Amino acid sequence: MSMKNSSGQTLSLILVTYPADANYRAWCRSIIERNLAACVNIINVNSIYRWKETIEESQEVLLIFKTRREVVELLKEVIMKEHPYEVPEFIELQANNVNASYLKWIIESTTQQKNKHG
Repeated sequence: MSMKNSSGQTLSLILVTYPADANYRAWCRSIIERNLAACVNIINVNSIYRWKETIEESQEVLLIFKTRREVVELLKEVIMKEHPYEVPEFIELQANNVNASYLKWIIESTTQQKNKHG
């Protein structure tokens, strides 16, 4: 059973790999600043994959974005536009058991603040 608040909003986890030698921290901060995610976990990974007929190995970071389901399409648009890879990873996992206070924080952190005037 999904843990939803009264408005029916749920938590999604978005998995994205990013080159370890790129400025992923600044990019992640900009995603948070735009209220597209409440949190990003950054995990160093070694990846082995097939790319254009060759087996490749690379140092990457796995970014786990925590966001509201309602923001996922906007986040996907930003990732597809700004990511340095020709074919960026974008995998959405919907969380089905989330602490209510944590979900409330995710929702508050990814909701555009209204009536904010300079």
